[in-house]
Amino acid sequence: MKKLGLIGGLGVGAGLYYYQNLTAAFLARGIEPGLMLSHAEIGRAYTLVQEGKHETLAAYLNHHLIALKAAGCELAAIAAVTPLICWPQLEPIAALPIVDVFSCVNAELRQRKAKRVGVLGTRFVMEHAMFGRLQDVDIVRPSAEDENLVATNYLIIARTGEPRHADIASIRAVAMRMADAGADAVILAGTELSLAFNEETAGFPALDSGRAHVNAIVEAVLG
Repeated sequence: MKKLGLIGGLGVGAGLYYYQNLTAAFLARGIEPGLMLSHAEIGRAYTLVQEGKHETLAAYLNHHLIALKAAGCELAAIAAVTPLICWPQLEPIAALPIVDVFSCVNAELRQRKAKRVGVLGTRFVMEHAMFGRLQDVDIVRPSAEDENLVATNYLIIARTGEPRHADIASIRAVAMRMADAGADAVILAGTELSLAFNEETAGFPALDSGRAHVNAIVEAVLG
């Protein structure tokens, strides 16, 4: 069993989601994992995203990976999607192997045989359709108005850690419009949306990237 390093803080609610769900998954297996958390500052990371400073962002995240490696971690996960806009810059320098959320999502899309997908998340994630890392699918894009609505409410959840402060009903309506437009799956491409929706009761064909990522992390730790 490998010791896991988790980079959190990129949305406090998101970090808690990962911590709670990872520990619950290990407890269900009767396992007490080695788990270390390194707190990255959401404001700093998102400023670098907005300014397009991808190399600087990659170096910042790798600083946390270096610290986790020094603490004895053998693999890592990043509890966020938007900061991974710097993946091309981060992957070559990463101090630890990273359980990649995009690989998890692509695997689930293949399993579902999804060909057309919608993406909900921050403005950056939606505009770039998960940064071009989705494989063999067509993108059902939201209208500019719907994209703005989702992005605004996503940030509310990220800053407060509480979905109850956001207009969840309107986000659901956007997802349902995507499904009506032919989306086989609507990806919750950001852990703040994992706090707001349950795949089974969402009312649309949701694919929770956070849930998929947590499952893959558990398997990587046990492997």
